[in-house]
Amino acid sequence: MPYAAHMGFFKAFGLDFGRKPGEALGSRNYIPLTYFDSTVLKNTAAQQGLDVGDEIEAQSKRLSETLSGADSGEVFETLSYSIREIMRNVVEHAQVDRFGVCAQFWPTKGRAEVAIVDRGIGLRESIRANPHIDATTDKSAINYALMPAVSGKAFKGARRLAKRGPWTNSGFGLYMTSRICRMGGNFFISSGTTGMLLTSGKDGKRYYETSLNGTAVRMIIRTENLDSLTATLAKFREDGFAIQQKYKEIVSIDPSSASLMLSQDFDLNLWDKLLSNLRLK
Repeated sequence: MPYAAHMGFFKAFGLDFGRKPGEALGSRNYIPLTYFDSTVLKNTAAQQGLDVGDEIEAQSKRLSETLSGADSGEVFETLSYSIREIMRNVVEHAQVDRFGVCAQFWPTKGRAEVAIVDRGIGLRESIRANPHIDATTDKSAINYALMPAVSGKAFKGARRLAKRGPWTNSGFGLYMTSRICRMGGNFFISSGTTGMLLTSGKDGKRYYETSLNGTAVRMIIRTENLDSLTATLAKFREDGFAIQQKYKEIVSIDPSSASLMLSQDFDLNLWDKLLSNLRLK
């Protein structure tokens, strides 16, 4: 199994075979198993006076540029958006120091695959603080986590956090990325004793028995199916808001949160807010 050995798979769990995680340098179109440190991401952002979301955004763009071989375009934007949202989930909710990322893009096949895994508290523990949902099992926790506007931090009646701006938690990250992957690809998520595979089609949901202390996400994106990501996200956002409005008694979101936007939206959004505040004064 030379591919897995080169990517650092075996030494990641203690078998002395192949390269260590991060030892392979990687090249265009693939990223070997690479560890990120949540504390380092937060400290790097703080040193620059930024939110950790900004640092995660920068890292996701770097990874996407390596995979797609470009710094713009639909493939680059889709990969950076999807990687960013899963990495944000880990840093904001998993309560873990390290997490792993690996990925590959096959341009001729029109297929990209990204995997992100952590050994944190898991989805059930993460969202059980939300009193409006039943997260007593890993299966129910996964189902709720993939619904728009469901979060263990932002819910109706929760203490309002001081944090504001585009990186405010909204509970839309997993929902949006899973929708993107189901456009011809698939989305797999595992936490605790349950794994769920989502594919396109009406009956595109299957469960698997797993055993994982933490959460793992595997995204397969069919890049030839990508039209305008802006238009695609707008459609998913519209669907998500419709669900949120239907259940507004139990969910509470910030409509300006980053999970609803592409990276180029951020500055304009902040400038609009600044302009509005100045006019109010």
